[in-house]
Order: sequence, then structure tokens, then C-alpha cells
Amino acid sequence: MREITPEPLKVLQVIARYGEVKGRLTLHKLIHALQNSRTVSLGYRFINYSFGPYSKELEEDLKLLASLGLITEEKEGDATIIKVTKKGLDVVKSFTGTKLSPYRVRA
Repeated sequence: MREITPEPLKVLQVIARYGEVKGRLTLHKLIHALQNSRTVSLGYRFINYSFGPYSKELEEDLKLLASLGLITEEKEGDATIIKVTKKGLDVVKSFTGTKLSPYRVRA
């Protein structure tokens, strides 16, 4: 597993900005779209997978964030909801200042 770097923290900020993300697939699509629109510069490499873009590095960063207690994944019916924990919000605030803005995500 990779050490924590600014990339996982930026992913954490994106999740916090949206409040929650319904499913890992949706998060992969969201990060891919933001990265392609140059809103977020993360450098994740995506491959075209059965249901959309997939990044092994992003998946590893999500596991890292979960293991550090910065995000949670809760089952809601058939979906998994990804949310930032209180600890994660504290990290986001210290990393970005007081206001969450997608423009602060740029590298």
C-alpha cells in the first residue's frame, strides 16, 4: 500500500465536497471526470472497465483512507455509501483551510 500523499487527501476533499458518494464506481467516474476536465489534477491512471473508468491507484487510496478512519463505507440496500468521517473532515479542514472548494483541489 502507498504512503499517504496529497492525492488521497484531495480525494478526501472531493468526497467531503459532495457530502457522500453512492458507490465506488460512481467515485471512480467522478474522479475520472474531474481529472479529465482539469478541475482536479491527481495523475491517476484509468482503464476502461466493464462499467466505466477504473483506477487501481485510486482504489488503493480509498482503502488507505478507510484504514486511517477518514472515510466510511456503509451499505444502504444494494449500494455502498462513501462518507467522510468527523476525523476526515478535520483533516480536510486543516488541509484546505475553512472553506471546501473544488478549486482548492488543484495540484
